[in-house]
Amino acid sequence: MGLHLIMKLNGLFIKIREIEKNYKNFPEPIKKGIYQYPLFDINIDDMEKIINLHIGDSNIKDSISLFGGYAISVNNEIELFPQCCGLLEEIQLWKNILIENFSEFYLTECHPSPLIIKKGEEIVIICEDKYETFIPPNTKKEIRLDYNKTKEALEKLLKNLEVYSNKVNELSKTFQVDNLAKIIIWGEKQ
Repeated sequence: MGLHLIMKLNGLFIKIREIEKNYKNFPEPIKKGIYQYPLFDINIDDMEKIINLHIGDSNIKDSISLFGGYAISVNNEIELFPQCCGLLEEIQLWKNILIENFSEFYLTECHPSPLIIKKGEEIVIICEDKYETFIPPNTKKEIRLDYNKTKEALEKLLKNLEVYSNKVNELSKTFQVDNLAKIIIWGEKQ
């Protein structure tokens, strides 16, 4: 079973023409009709524009991380997409998986929010909410993953996220902060 945690950036509900007009070589959405984009494929010039759009006229130091989240992919098929209002800083919650006997947790920013639990050697992600439907509507109610493979995928993602954070930090001076990625990706205040 091939398992990957894939990072996506959403919150850019811009028509294709607007993307083509304002961004250079912007990646394709991860799936037709789902306006989420692979973060690692966004070049640094476009990231600067995204951050400016995200913060508007507010101070970057008061900002939350970028809207987006993390997807679960099994055998190159996405099983769980980032949900509405998710933030990149949810990586801090996903890190719970690195603890062998982690306590169950929800992703606190997105809605609906999946419940992530550990049962034996499996991670079970429960995607049920009596008030909201997961996107897309055909999301499985229960996603079962091998714990060790999921942990390995998360560790790989964290390494790639560190590399991308170093690229984002090339813009720190532009936004007058010491560590831009800490705010925009990791959700840590300076």
